Amino acid sequence: MIAILRSARRKVLGETRAIPLGVATTILLADLMRGLLAQGEWQNAGAVALAAAIIATLIFSLPADLRGVTDQSAATQPDPNTTTRTNP
Repeated sequence: MIAILRSARRKVLGETRAIPLGVATTILLADLMRGLLAQGEWQNAGAVALAAAIIATLIFSLPADLRGVTDQSAATQPDPNTTTRTNP
């Protein structure tokens, strides 16, 4: 939990590009939806779409290890059948 709070603090203080891009995308999404939907539909669907966009932005801005992404190719993982020798 401490790692998540530290990560969120770093994100709020501007150590990422994901949040500004997410905010810009959310604003563009809101403007597009507001133009396409009627006033009554915008009141309901717009709130849900904006909430989903904000949550997606925050999740996307978290580091990969906190999101659970482990995309390591086989080439980057050490071969368990070989030993590594270092020369002193």
